[in-house]
Amino acid sequence: MKQIILVCLILMLVGVLAAAEPIAYLIQGKGSVSISRDKKAVKFKNGELLYNNDEIKTAGESFAAIKYMDGGAAIKIFPNSVVKLTAIKQGKQLNKSTSLQLGSLYSKVNNKIKGNYQVETPTTVASVKGTGFITKLSASRQTIVIVMEGEVLLQHKESGKSKSVAPGSTGISDAQGNIEIEKTKINDVSETEMNEIESTNQEAQKTMKIQVTDDNGNIKYIEITY
Repeated sequence: MKQIILVCLILMLVGVLAAAEPIAYLIQGKGSVSISRDKKAVKFKNGELLYNNDEIKTAGESFAAIKYMDGGAAIKIFPNSVVKLTAIKQGKQLNKSTSLQLGSLYSKVNNKIKGNYQVETPTTVASVKGTGFITKLSASRQTIVIVMEGEVLLQHKESGKSKSVAPGSTGISDAQGNIEIEKTKINDVSETEMNEIESTNQEAQKTMKIQVTDDNGNIKYIEITY
């Protein structure tokens, strides 16, 4: 019995260590941005490490730029939005998921990095590889995906219906499971959103080294740019 309990405790400890590994970091927060971990507020600065189930909120006229640790995806969270980050490590790959609970965000995916990336809303999953796109959650709970480059597979969770959204197109998934594709209109993306997307690539970058512990308890250093 003692051996069984000991094994269970070891497994629990390993799970905690794995869960404690950072999955992303904050490149920049602008305006009123908040981060919560286990329902507790986190004091942060640019370059802050982020972990599984961390929640990021932006207020009006506020933005947050985040990059996953493997460099496979970067996101820009627009004003009045709520996002939760999760990732699962499979071998050397990091399968990443950004959960949009309110508002909108922009995703830029690097197809040279192995590992899946998706944006999830309460009703829909947008799966991508090597693309740039905006995801919005409307007041009527429609999931709106605006593809700028690459291709996005839009799939409704309950109905299982799916459609591919090509560059220059907008996919709309409603609560009933219907998915419509239409040409993207000029006013689908605001000027402010476009400026923020472009500024992410133009902002001055800083580099820092951080110490982390891997699944085997080995200490290593990771260099991040923010």
